[in-house]
Amino acid sequence: MSALTVLNYLTSPVGIFVLWIVLHFIAPHLYVYFCTPATLVGFVLSPFIAPAPHCMAFRWVIYNGGSMITSMWMVVGSWFIRKLVNRDDENKKD
Repeated sequence: MSALTVLNYLTSPVGIFVLWIVLHFIAPHLYVYFCTPATLVGFVLSPFIAPAPHCMAFRWVIYNGGSMITSMWMVVGSWFIRKLVNRDDENKKD
């Protein structure tokens, strides 16, 4: 699979949907690892680490990724309903 094929897939609507799902899955794991270490030192340092740019970026991906996935499900549902309505209209014409 060439890089151009992968790039074409990622710029398609399905590829963007899959990319958001992957980012939304990975970001919380990275946030926990880098921004909230499960140690006493991590607890003490978390108020200083949380506003760091990489932690803010992880939170942005988590929040906006969830919103984007919800929006995409609405688009898929709307498309599916439209297909059903069109099918019913075509059946009534016949």
